[in-house]
Amino acid sequence: MASENEYNLGNLMQSESHESKIDVRIIVAGLDIAQLVSKAVNNIQLERDYNIIVSSIIPTVELDIVKKVASGADILLIGGYGHDETYNILFNELKTDFNHIGLFDYNNIIIEDESIDFKLAEKEILNSIIKSTLSYSLNLINIHTLENKLMKVTHNYNSLLDDYNQVLKENEVLSQENKELREDIDEVKSDFSAFKLRYEDVYSREILEIFSLDDLWQETFRQDLADEERVVIATNKFKPDNIIVGQGFIAAESKSKAVEWLKIIRTALIFVDDNSDDLKRELNEIEEEKIPEVKEDYDDISNAFENFWD
Repeated sequence: MASENEYNLGNLMQSESHESKIDVRIIVAGLDIAQLVSKAVNNIQLERDYNIIVSSIIPTVELDIVKKVASGADILLIGGYGHDETYNILFNELKTDFNHIGLFDYNNIIIEDESIDFKLAEKEILNSIIKSTLSYSLNLINIHTLENKLMKVTHNYNSLLDDYNQVLKENEVLSQENKELREDIDEVKSDFSAFKLRYEDVYSREILEIFSLDDLWQETFRQDLADEERVVIATNKFKPDNIIVGQGFIAAESKSKAVEWLKIIRTALIFVDDNSDDLKRELNEIEEEKIPEVKEDYDDISNAFENFWD
């Protein structure tokens, strides 16, 4: 049994060659047993063969002392007569997730006369250490496996956390941009409403086109406009619908409307210029006939033509 355990332990230790040694500490009930255990440990050569060291042999079961000396051990062997009360108390106080506690059973080293057999003690210590080391190593492997899994999970968590934080930042930026966009949309809506209110009757209005008065006169009559002021005065007197003349321009619904009006104005100017003397003479003759009703009418006509260009 011992040789099989030694073989398994040797193989296990080879996979962890020259790594940190396994720290074993042995708790016994007194100095006499402690001395026997010390000799047995020296004969076994644990460090050379198994990469194991027995760093302490604690010759007391006083809990406070044992706690201080046993702290940090990989394996604790508790000496006792089976799993007795002392073993159970120490086990409950000293067991952690990172150590292994085994039994150094006194029952296996006492012979018939109730004395301790050194060879049996050596064998029991070796078997107890090998069993505990195997259990500890397997537990360590499980711990390393869990640690690796935990590291992966932690890495994934940190990666997800970074992604989440990045999403939060991007969301903040998008929220701000969305807020600004909504403000822009509200501003555009407000401007559109104001524009719509201002120009809601645009389709009911007459839209006038503007033309150069000199150019349109030249284009229409093949001559320069001699007296723009008379055209302006005549237009202002008659006030035609949708015709405006002034400051060198004429505004009308269309070019044809503007040309039509200029033709009317030109005809009127030609008529007045050509017949001004005859009109004055006729007006004088009518005035001499002294017909009150008619005279009054012609006086109005005379005044109208005389004052037309005032």
